Amino acid sequence: MDGFTDYLKISRRSRRTKIDQRILSGATLKNPKNAVLFLDFDGTLAPIQEKPDLVHLPENHLLSLKTLSSLIPVFVLSGRSIPDLQKRLPVTDLAGVSGDHGASRIYRGEVFLEPNAEIARAQLTPLETMLKELPEQWPGVFIERKQFSLSIHYRQLSIEKQEAFISFMEKIFHQATTKILEMRHGKCVLEFRHPEINKESALKWFLKRVSEERNSGNASGSSLFPIMVGDDITDWNAIKTAINLGGVGIWVGDRPPERHVPAAARLSSPEEVWNFLNHSLKPPLQRGISL
Repeated sequence: MDGFTDYLKISRRSRRTKIDQRILSGATLKNPKNAVLFLDFDGTLAPIQEKPDLVHLPENHLLSLKTLSSLIPVFVLSGRSIPDLQKRLPVTDLAGVSGDHGASRIYRGEVFLEPNAEIARAQLTPLETMLKELPEQWPGVFIERKQFSLSIHYRQLSIEKQEAFISFMEKIFHQATTKILEMRHGKCVLEFRHPEINKESALKWFLKRVSEERNSGNASGSSLFPIMVGDDITDWNAIKTAINLGGVGIWVGDRPPERHVPAAARLSSPEEVWNFLNHSLKPPLQRGISL
């Protein structure tokens, strides 16, 4: 059995977990006028597929995003590159997106780069060269080069081989001369990126711009209510950041990486995420009700 089939079996089991609604309800119990929504893409808005290129959103979900974006600021924080996201999302209708885990950002149509983005890009070519024979050594593994990060997907490896592959990669990376980048684990993927580039810093950066926009350049003039939804380890710190800033963090899937700090709401699957977006957020906003 291939690794992706095993992953789907585990994912289906996680959908049968009991969803804790206590914190989730808090997303609509605050002033909706101050809500700012942050969404991961793969595994959150769209189910994870065998290959990243197969992931897409149906037309009704694209329309829902556009409608929601007309009511509150909506941002997508993704590990994908921005050019890739532009093929899969109504980017021009959103308040903004960040790609490569926060290295590149679009806010209100204007492109920004995180200060370390070009440093990361310069390190990717020698890393990619070093790993070019990896797919031959490990059939089923494929490398995805992005603008400011690099991903190695191993979801097609059997579960038995995945542990050996991870150990192999840890040894290879430890021996590499590329010391500026770091290797982070995700769902059947290894991410190579700059250690200071992450989704939580992108979330805070976008919040600052929204606040400045609403308060004539004064970033501290309003109390915003961030809602962060994500499904992977790379989303977890952004989820905690939203909670620590007085908002709501929502974990998609089975148990979150940490059980105790802080408490996050849970949804079982991208389908549940869309139910939440369509029924928990939009109706109060459309009716102008402050719950």
